[in-house]
Amino acid sequence: MKHNIYILISFLVIILTTNSCVPVQSTGGSTSSSARSYPELEFENRSYQDRINTVQLVQFRNNQMNSTNNPIIELDANEQLLLTFDDINTQQQQYFAKIIHCNKDWTAKSNIQSMDYLEEYNQFLIKEFEFSFDTKMGYVHYEWNVPKVNISGNYLVVVYQNNNEEDIILSERFMVQENNVGISYKVSASSIVSKRRTHQEIEFEVFLNNINVLNAVTDIHPVVRQNNNWLYAKKISDPFKITDGNKRLVYKFFDGELNFAGGNEFRFFNISTINFKSNGVANINKETTPVSVELLIDKTRSTQSYREWEDRNGGFVIGNSERQNTPLVADYFLTNFNLEAPQEYGDIYVVGEFNNWHLDNSNKMIYDPTTGMYSNRKLLKQGYYEYNYYVENRDDNPIEGNYFNTENSYDILIYYKNPQLRYDRLIGYTKFNSRAAQ
Repeated sequence: MKHNIYILISFLVIILTTNSCVPVQSTGGSTSSSARSYPELEFENRSYQDRINTVQLVQFRNNQMNSTNNPIIELDANEQLLLTFDDINTQQQQYFAKIIHCNKDWTAKSNIQSMDYLEEYNQFLIKEFEFSFDTKMGYVHYEWNVPKVNISGNYLVVVYQNNNEEDIILSERFMVQENNVGISYKVSASSIVSKRRTHQEIEFEVFLNNINVLNAVTDIHPVVRQNNNWLYAKKISDPFKITDGNKRLVYKFFDGELNFAGGNEFRFFNISTINFKSNGVANINKETTPVSVELLIDKTRSTQSYREWEDRNGGFVIGNSERQNTPLVADYFLTNFNLEAPQEYGDIYVVGEFNNWHLDNSNKMIYDPTTGMYSNRKLLKQGYYEYNYYVENRDDNPIEGNYFNTENSYDILIYYKNPQLRYDRLIGYTKFNSRAAQ
């Protein structure tokens, strides 16, 4: 299965021809358990050790790779997830994985035991690993097939080392849906006049024909996301109206509750080669370890006219364009982002799927008064990367701008909090493109 991944990912890299980013990491072995404290588990996609990089949950449907950035599978369908990650280390480590069922809000574990959703003991040794070769930055690549689960809902894969469940190295979300409800949807310009050129408004209906819900108002909890991104997710309140004998829920609002900032098409760069400067790359220094890459200087786009191009809505693809048979020859580059922007915007973050859209210090752009620019340095594996700049608590998106015409992907998740059960079910799911839904 994994060789099919390598071939397909390499093919994507050639087609897209673009760029990449992440911080410097330690290449040493793990610290002894007596010398350090353990991280606190967070119910989100996160690496808890600097040396753990390029974490992905790859979705397969009928043994064919379907997605690398949206791990949602259907219960009892022929779908599977493969966890992959790199440990920038010279030695193989003993890693274990476990699966946690979470509540609909991703804030806590469900009130059920692992035997309720797994047929195996909830401790899985990750046996598949391979060492990189012909790379300046040595690393070990790990893969693990996520086992089938028996109930729907939110799940968290947790990987830990040394058979110590407190010694966490990564956590990664995935979802299992039942496909028990129908969902119709539409995307239009905002019903708020001042936002008609900048925001996209979602309206949708949920059809409960295949499931009996005790109280649709209190028990059904939709979530709408933009670009598979929990940073841009909205939890929806009560439906606007309920018709057809409590079987049809209408979610259409006129107060901006389902408004999403249109944003802009994603910036991109390509570091799949070091033999020439590809898209978005200003300079490559092969003499350093790791290889250092300087990206072109980015500028604000909020005052520019909208320009359309096809993107992956913030995704990334790993690959070495010179040697495409395996990702084990894809090296890690120290990649420097540069942004020219006014200081008065406040805290600015570089975000994309590659860094889980996290607004933390590792992704914060640092202002240098001597150059008058912001920068951030990240250690990234060779490939094609998309990103944007995010200013916290600024709906006007002052760096990228907001445009109604921007192509975005949306998905709708329908959770059912049945008071008779001890967990939240995910009873329906759909995904659509903003342009196709207009």
